[in-house]
Amino acid sequence: MVEVIWTKLATNQLERAVKYIKEEQGTFYAKLVLNKILDSVGGLETHPKMGQVEILLKHKKSEYRYLVVWNYKIIYRIGSNKVVVSRVFHTSQNPTKIF
Repeated sequence: MVEVIWTKLATNQLERAVKYIKEEQGTFYAKLVLNKILDSVGGLETHPKMGQVEILLKHKKSEYRYLVVWNYKIIYRIGSNKVVVSRVFHTSQNPTKIF
C-alpha cells in the first residue's frame, strides 16, 4: 500500500473544477464529480499502476500516468511508497497545457 499525496497545484485545480461545476450545474453534481475523483484516486493506494502512461510527459524523469474521471484527467507519478497527484486537467483544454 502506498500513500497518495496531492500537490498544491492539483488541489487548487480540483477545487476550481468543483466550484465551477457547482456554479454551473449545482451542488449535487459538484459533489458527485468530487467523490468520483477522490474514489478513483483512492484506488491508487493499492493499485498505483492502474492508470495509463501519459505520453505527453514521457520526456520527464519520472513516469507520469493518468486516470480519466468524466471529463477530467488526473495526472500522477509513482514514487517510492507514494503516489503524487500533480494535475487535475479538464480534457477539453489544449493538451500542451499539461506541461
